[in-house]
Amino acid sequence: MVVLIGAGVGGYFLLSGDDSDGKAPPANAMQQLWKAPSPMSDREGQDENGLRSMWFNDDDVIYGDGAGVRAYNLKSGKKEWTVKTPEGAGEVCAMSKEPSDDGVGAVIFDAGGNDCAYLSVIDTDTGHTLWSKDLKDSWHEEDSPEVVVNSKVVEVSIGRNTAAYSLNHGVKLWHLVARGGGCLYSTALSPQYLAAVSECTAAKPKHQMTLQDLEYDSIHSEIPGEKRSIDEILSDDPLTVLMHTDNNGAPNPDRFLQTFTDEGKPDHSFKLEGELKKLKFGPRTSYVDTDNQVLVSEYGDYHGIAAMDLKTGKLLWKKFGSEAIAGVDREGVIVVTDSLGGADAVHQKVMAIGLRDGKEKELGSLYDPKHALPSPDQMSLSWYGGENTLLIQSTSLSNDGQSVQALKAPMH
Repeated sequence: MVVLIGAGVGGYFLLSGDDSDGKAPPANAMQQLWKAPSPMSDREGQDENGLRSMWFNDDDVIYGDGAGVRAYNLKSGKKEWTVKTPEGAGEVCAMSKEPSDDGVGAVIFDAGGNDCAYLSVIDTDTGHTLWSKDLKDSWHEEDSPEVVVNSKVVEVSIGRNTAAYSLNHGVKLWHLVARGGGCLYSTALSPQYLAAVSECTAAKPKHQMTLQDLEYDSIHSEIPGEKRSIDEILSDDPLTVLMHTDNNGAPNPDRFLQTFTDEGKPDHSFKLEGELKKLKFGPRTSYVDTDNQVLVSEYGDYHGIAAMDLKTGKLLWKKFGSEAIAGVDREGVIVVTDSLGGADAVHQKVMAIGLRDGKEKELGSLYDPKHALPSPDQMSLSWYGGENTLLIQSTSLSNDGQSVQALKAPMH
């Protein structure tokens, strides 16, 4: 790993060279605390595998890329540790979206032959590997693994294997077994739940949805007659699942948001039609605020965003232009946007948008006089609200390569 480079504490957000247009940085330009190289991985994609997840502990940010999984001090940018690659494994393929509340995260490495099947569970305070398992399936290579973690278990979906392991010792607890002959499944994982819909030719009922709480075995429900397929779990609280109907193979199936009660019973079902049809969902483009019962997601064809009330199914507000979501805190959803100044804006804005009213509050500017900032939708963002710090992983348009940067917003 190359030694950290950058402007240091107090520097402005300057991705390349001197100020070429002669203009001083705006008064609310965000300070660049540090900048570190972030080599691209062959496995890396904006919306796949969770490889661009960012974890936080009390002092550090942890992320993965072509140089592995490692931690940097949030304030100084000092590299604290790098996860040791298991013997016989290759590059990192995937990370859990979040670590557990106890600071344990899950990483999947290439087990050889471009098969992403080597699971490692790590302590995010030290980077030490707690245990590892090679889950390679001789009958199937995996390039899009899923992994989630909570306070008790790590669950993976690798190839044809969906299974849960003890967080502390790696003991296999259970794996998904078909409930009868001739069953086809669609499944989704979240830190709290496994959701599965099955269609069987030799079991009754023919169609059934199953919800299993991954921490508490007693919370389990079966919903007969559910024919819609599962795309992904968008939130655990309330449990919110994106589903679709097959429509006999039609290219544009109907999509639905289905919420559930704490007991795993169906609550609200909203068909995504009219304005809601423009909502788009991804690992880092969709957030649900539990207290406000609001879902915020990408909207439209040009990376706008919109908010939906999960109690009524109504669209609360929508914003057009290039927007990217960094997170949610007490001031609302935190976004980076260039919609205020157009696609070629020198100054991109960091905004807080009220979850229910859509009111905008400017938190700071990303200033780059050489126009080397990519559009916000090409950035991978995380917001650490306790420190008013924005983390950006992106590739500079000035060919400076990919980096991760920590930026401090002015205090209000």
